[in-house]
Amino acid sequence: MSKFTPFEESLLVLTGLEKQLEAALRSLVPADRVGDDDLKWTVCNHIQILLCSFLEEWRIFESFGKDSSVRDTLKIVSPALGRIRRWTGLARIRSTLLAHNQRDKEGNPVWTWDVFNSNEAPTAYAETLLLGNLALFVVRETRRRHHDVYHRAAQRLTQSYAPIKEQGIRTIGEMETVLQRLKVQMSEIAEGFRLKR
Repeated sequence: MSKFTPFEESLLVLTGLEKQLEAALRSLVPADRVGDDDLKWTVCNHIQILLCSFLEEWRIFESFGKDSSVRDTLKIVSPALGRIRRWTGLARIRSTLLAHNQRDKEGNPVWTWDVFNSNEAPTAYAETLLLGNLALFVVRETRRRHHDVYHRAAQRLTQSYAPIKEQGIRTIGEMETVLQRLKVQMSEIAEGFRLKR
């Protein structure tokens, strides 16, 4: 059983999403990265996944709207939420293209242009940055307005922190060594098939 109320949980989850959005947006803002189209495409895709997670959690937060302070928060952030929600195809883009291997629910392949052209979802770098920043505004305003509840929950969460155990390769040097070894193994296997012909 959780040691947090559902309202506290939602504030904590929204704050976790805020941290991920901040990191993604920060990676795109430096001038030396603005021209890197591959990076922009990749990070914007991740931002769209985070936006879908934000909208899912926001629906949970909205369920606390019986409380007058939550209702006031919902009214204050409604312009930003309205702009994000105008993009009704975000969830479809996330589910079909970004999270589930470019296949529809029946397992048939789908093509990027078909999915984007049949759904309302941002295709422009600047629009995705705008939506990510709007989600940040919403979370920050929400946390500011419900600071006392959030602060107490965050303190309890900090007290239960446990370090994540290290797993996998930790350095680029180790990665390159393993990568090279596996490439050699694959070449040897491929050569074995060539010799059998």
